[in-house]
Amino acid sequence: MKRPLIFFGCENTVKLLMGLIFCFYITSTNAQDINNETLIFIPSGIEMYTGGDLINNGVFQNNGSFALEGDWLNQNVYQGTGVVMLQGVDQIISNNNQDMEKLVIDGGGLKTLRTKLTIKNKIDFNSGILIVNDNDTLCMGTNSKVNGGSLLSYVDGAMITQGTGYKFFPVGKNGKYHPVELLDIEGLAPSVEIEVFENLPEIKTSIPTTVFRDIYWSRKTIDGTFNNSVITLAYNVQESINLSRLVLAEGKYLTSEFLVRDNLTIQSTGDYSIINSTRALTKNIFVLGELENDPPKPYYLSTTLSPNAVNPDNRTVKVFGDNNNPTDFYFEVFNRWGLKIYETTSYATMIREGWDGKQNGISLPSGLYPYSVKYIDSTGKSTQNKGFITIIE
Repeated sequence: MKRPLIFFGCENTVKLLMGLIFCFYITSTNAQDINNETLIFIPSGIEMYTGGDLINNGVFQNNGSFALEGDWLNQNVYQGTGVVMLQGVDQIISNNNQDMEKLVIDGGGLKTLRTKLTIKNKIDFNSGILIVNDNDTLCMGTNSKVNGGSLLSYVDGAMITQGTGYKFFPVGKNGKYHPVELLDIEGLAPSVEIEVFENLPEIKTSIPTTVFRDIYWSRKTIDGTFNNSVITLAYNVQESINLSRLVLAEGKYLTSEFLVRDNLTIQSTGDYSIINSTRALTKNIFVLGELENDPPKPYYLSTTLSPNAVNPDNRTVKVFGDNNNPTDFYFEVFNRWGLKIYETTSYATMIREGWDGKQNGISLPSGLYPYSVKYIDSTGKSTQNKGFITIIE
């Protein structure tokens, strides 16, 4: 059963001069505009619709639902806990730099945002592209939610979210959908912006990498402090790409050297792949790419030595691996009482010579000796391994 309706038959513009409107529905074949000069109030549970524009020069209190196929032009005061549904093909939304509780993107076409809009509760992306130009702002409040997002409905431009924890950005560019998830933002009251860009300029990477230049992602800290977050990126990875060489590179600026991060997890969804960084990232610009060579093998330490072994290789413990030129290398060995008996910061020493199980030139007795090795590899990954070295006489 339909709720009571109030019909207006003006051919062009309807001016609402009354203090209370429960529901408004246009049945005319001509699109009708609503021009409010005093007060519109929609109670909870009441739906209101127009096939034209909403032009608000008064006060619009919306605790229910308002749907329109034309432009949303709020030029005075909009407030309330209700939902606004954009159901036209091409629409403009201008809310006079005010907040909106709930917004639904539907009907297809382009929805062009003007000025700043903050969503306090939720935004649903069903059908239609929300255009956010450089001079305009779409901001999701600390406790707001983002629903939907697809090739048919996303944000073309910058999207800001407030707060820490999980945040979803259904962003894309020019008909391409490349959403981003920041899985666990750490920081102090951060406001973080994500945007997709095309045509990555030439960049320098920490190890030889063929980067995918068609698109890249930009992250900005608009307010507060952003410490780090694990990130997932959606991208259509070509079948010709060797997934074992797929990497993510992050840089502070386009002109800075990009650190190449490996150990990604990849999940195919059909239309695109979801690439997870598995580790917290800190930089501002992200791009995917393919290593020009097989990824370096991780370091490992031989953990048994015998001073009297026939094979000289078994008389020492060494570091093995082909991930060249680590930085901040530090290797140390302790006795059973936790006293340090050997240390070195020379990666070259541990690769070529290793440790011979001696303290100040004197062989140590058989037993277990705790060790720790720390380093930052050529991809910028910090690693620390601990264990025991066994000396056998």
